[in-house]
Amino acid sequence: MQQYLDIFQQLASPYFRQDRPVSEPINAEQLKTIVDFSLGSKGTDLAALKQAASHYLNYQPDSAQVDFFKLLYSGRNNPALLGDWVTSLSNANMHTYQMSPVATLMEQELITQWNRLVGFTTDTQTGDGVMVSGGSQANLIAMMMARQKACPELKTKGFSNQTLVAYVSDQAHYSAQKAASVLGIGTDNLIAVASDNQGRLCPTALKDAIEHSVKQGHKPFYIGLTAGTTVLGAFDPVPECAAIADLYDLWVHIDGAWGAPILFSQQYKHLLEGCELADSFAWDAHKLMNVPITAAVILTRHQGMLEQTCGGGGGDYLFHSDENSAHNLGQKSIQCGRRADALKVWLSWKAIGHNGFSDKVDQLQVIKQGCVEAIESSPTLHMIGPAPYLNVLFQFRPSTHLSEDQLRVLNIAICKAMQVQGGAFVDYAKYQGKTGIRLILANSDTQASDINRLLSHCIKTGESLVNAS
Repeated sequence: MQQYLDIFQQLASPYFRQDRPVSEPINAEQLKTIVDFSLGSKGTDLAALKQAASHYLNYQPDSAQVDFFKLLYSGRNNPALLGDWVTSLSNANMHTYQMSPVATLMEQELITQWNRLVGFTTDTQTGDGVMVSGGSQANLIAMMMARQKACPELKTKGFSNQTLVAYVSDQAHYSAQKAASVLGIGTDNLIAVASDNQGRLCPTALKDAIEHSVKQGHKPFYIGLTAGTTVLGAFDPVPECAAIADLYDLWVHIDGAWGAPILFSQQYKHLLEGCELADSFAWDAHKLMNVPITAAVILTRHQGMLEQTCGGGGGDYLFHSDENSAHNLGQKSIQCGRRADALKVWLSWKAIGHNGFSDKVDQLQVIKQGCVEAIESSPTLHMIGPAPYLNVLFQFRPSTHLSEDQLRVLNIAICKAMQVQGGAFVDYAKYQGKTGIRLILANSDTQASDINRLLSHCIKTGESLVNAS
């Protein structure tokens, strides 16, 4: 074992350097000539394993660097990293208290705190929840609970002749389509409701879509709202949509995978006003809370609904009735084997408290606003959507007249060129027909100087590409 610990320390030390490039782009065919990916009947020596692990780290984009702006996560959470290491060492399974006593009680405390932030736990009610692999699984379970509420007989009897219909924003995460497919509802019965000019689901369009489904003889059952859309970071209007849901007795779910941590902030939590009116809520700790992937949760204000939806079987050999059976979490999950992800989340929360996450949200909002102001004052950079949260979507537009198709090609080329040059790692996205550079702020180490450097690099790269064409 000591040999492996020594190798890990040797490999990890350079990975914590701040001067290493954020990305080493290489195509798959080139990588195959460098790394021996083959598996055979004979084993290999420790040196070969060390080399393979070294290649892995060398070519893996470093999401902890301040120049990593590509995805809805970045930065490094050291207490959580410790938790991840310890979790792997223990190889715990979260189906029963007996197999994960400490992690089970940690997870239950996390569920309590998350539910208090959302508003599912109050003086008169106690929310429920279970940790999951990510927002996609959380959204799937939410749709399952909605189906259980609307048609409880489907769990045992399957579908008859009824058509169930679900509604999400046209800006919603694609996991809603996966959920509709997995549950057998059919993606044609997942209605993409129009969003407004702020990227938020339009309540009037939602009501019209539900009325249309009812007139067709279909059964509406689920409304999926988003708190922090992938492209703009928009927050769907919860109170208005919840009022519509009440009219038709529909389940309301909020996908807060990205935007949920806004609830830590007294200054900005108004963006999720009315979230306590929802029936369920998804939250990814591996996004803005910077816990190593994966760690997420599905919450609900309905006690017992998770067990009704996900439970079944295992009583003869796994879920024994003993003094700790009330703490067994397995019947709330669609997984049997489930990693003890609670430890890394709990350690990070214990380390900095609610205030630490609140300070991070507030600080990044200040950085975001400075970024938007810099873009709006630039003659060649232009915002192509609002920035209510920590997403900034902008476009490089040179003075030369270019069509939107040409601007799309140019802005994508800027993103790729900066990555190749070892600079900032950003992504591109499309909104209302315009393609721009999508900047995500999730790293608490980010400073205004890092943003200014990135924007300058975008301009210089764009100008170089235009001059070369």
